[in-house]
Amino acid sequence: MKKYQVLLFDVDGTLLDFDKAEKIGIERVLTHFGVPATEENMQKYHHLNKSYWQKLERGELTREQVLSLRFEDFFSDFGIKVNGAEVDGLYRQTLNESAFLLDGVMDLLNGLKNRYELHIVTNGVAETQYKRLAVAGLDKLFQGIYVSEESGYQKPQQEYFDYCFEKMGRNDVENMLIIGDSLTSDIRGGNNVGIDTLWYNPHHQENTAGVHVDYEADTLEKIGEMLS
Repeated sequence: MKKYQVLLFDVDGTLLDFDKAEKIGIERVLTHFGVPATEENMQKYHHLNKSYWQKLERGELTREQVLSLRFEDFFSDFGIKVNGAEVDGLYRQTLNESAFLLDGVMDLLNGLKNRYELHIVTNGVAETQYKRLAVAGLDKLFQGIYVSEESGYQKPQQEYFDYCFEKMGRNDVENMLIIGDSLTSDIRGGNNVGIDTLWYNPHHQENTAGVHVDYEADTLEKIGEMLS
C-alpha cells in the first residue's frame, strides 16, 4: 500500500453500527403510531430510508425533504398521515443517544492516531452526528469532523470535499485516503476529487456502482494491518 498522511473516515457503517441505532429509533416511532414493530416493517423502513439518502446523493432531493418525506411515504402505506418533520424529531431523540461502536474500532484508531492525521467525513444531521461521536468517545480522536449539513453539500459532491479541504487547511489529495463502506458516497466521493479509496466491505458485496476501488478490506483489523 502507498504511504498516506491523512485518513478520512466515514462514520455510519464504518465506525458506528448505524443499523442497530436505526432499529432502536424506528422501533420507538412505529410503536408511537401503533404500527407493529415487526422485523418486516423495520426492514421496509430501512430500505426506503436508504433510497431517500441515495436520492440526496444524486442531488434529486434536499436534506430537509429526505428527513420528512421518508416518514410521510412510509406511514402512508399504513393509511397514516403524519408530519414528517415532527416524526423525524421523535426519531432523532433516540438516534442522538444511540452510538454503538463496531468491533475493533478503538483498537484501529488508537493504532493510527499517532501516525496519521485522522478526519471524519460524514453525511447527516450535524447535531446528531456530533452527539453520537461524543457518546461513543470518538470525537477526541480526530483532528477534524466535517458534517454534510454544515457544508450545504454532501458526499460524493466535489463541493463537500472542497469544504473539508478548506477546514483542514490542505488539499494535497495525493496524500489522502478515504475509508468507508458506501460505494455511492465514500468511494464515489473519493473518485470525484482524486482521493484514493479503501472500501470497507464486511458483507462481501459486489461493486455494482461503477466506481474505482483502490483497496478493499472485510474487517477493521485488516484495515489496521494495511495501514501499519
